[in-house]
Parts: sequence; C-alpha cells; structure tokens
Amino acid sequence: MSNPFADTLHMRVRVSAAHRVFVLGLHGAAAFVILYLAIARPWLIALLPVVAVAGYRSYCNALLERAGSIVRLRYPTDGPWRWQTRSGVWHSGRLTHAFSAGDWLVVLRLREDGDWFRERSCVLFADALDAQTHRRLRARLTIAPDPRRADPA
Repeated sequence: MSNPFADTLHMRVRVSAAHRVFVLGLHGAAAFVILYLAIARPWLIALLPVVAVAGYRSYCNALLERAGSIVRLRYPTDGPWRWQTRSGVWHSGRLTHAFSAGDWLVVLRLREDGDWFRERSCVLFADALDAQTHRRLRARLTIAPDPRRADPA
C-alpha cells in the first residue's frame, strides 16, 4: 500500500457550477449597486459596461474556455508543479501561494519557471475536482511548507 502523501497528485479540473454561480452573483450584485447609486448620480451608469465586460471575462474563465485556463495539475511531493492549459501546453513552475476556505474552495497561485513577473491563479471549488482529490489537495497544502518561505532558486 502506497503513501498518498508521497505520490504525485494528478488533478483534472472540471467546470464548476459553484464558480459560475459565484461569478454571476458577484457581478450581478455589482451591477445592482451601480444602478441603485445611479439614482442620485446618473453618471455612474457609465460603469455598467465595465462590470459587464469583467463579468463576461470572469464567466469565460469559470467555463475554462480561454486558452490559458488550467485544465490539469500535477502536484509532486518534491520537484516542480506542472499544469496543462486548455491549449494543450504543459508548464512547469512552483506554487507561490495557496489559500483554502474550508471544504469548498482552494485558490492556487502558480509561477512558471523563468517568469518572475507573472503568476497564474487556479480557483478550485469543491465541484471542480472529485471529492477525494480535493480532500487530498487540501491535506497536502496543510502539511506542506509555506511556499513564501522557500528559496525561489
């Protein structure tokens, strides 16, 4: 029997219904607030197209439709993280930050090797991975050393 913490964790990211609902609710609430405030300040209506474009782009990200959307992840116990984008290209890098909100959300910040200025975010709601893989990811991130304290070399 192998140790699940010593094996490489393979994750296939699915489209998350919770992520889509969150994006729609957040941008819908922003539009509602703008419309409510526009009663006293009509010029605020000019912000609605900005919220609509941001909502559309966020929704496309939640659907994993963009070429840069992360669709697969590999988390080894030692060595670099690897991730595959929708375009089919595999990238290698390291985890710079991880955030977990209970059982329902994990947010990963990944930086590709050699790219010091750009980080990718990977938002994983509970329904984006199968339940066991999501649990194992949260457990690993809990016992793993803090990536911000690791040497970037």
